[in-house]
Amino acid sequence: MRPARRPRSAAAILRSVPPEDRLIMRRLGYDLDDPEFAALFVEGVRAADEAIAEQERWERELSLR
Repeated sequence: MRPARRPRSAAAILRSVPPEDRLIMRRLGYDLDDPEFAALFVEGVRAADEAIAEQERWERELSLR
């Protein structure tokens, strides 16, 4: 079994958003330069990362049966 992954840093998550995606988000009213929204965005990305990791664990367990 693999050790648990450390969550990506907030800075790494925010840096990974391409400029064109930031522009689209800003047009929709979501500004990643706003600390409150950035924190919410990072929380959502981390939740998605954890859900993906959980799905991968579940699939591995099924394949071992």
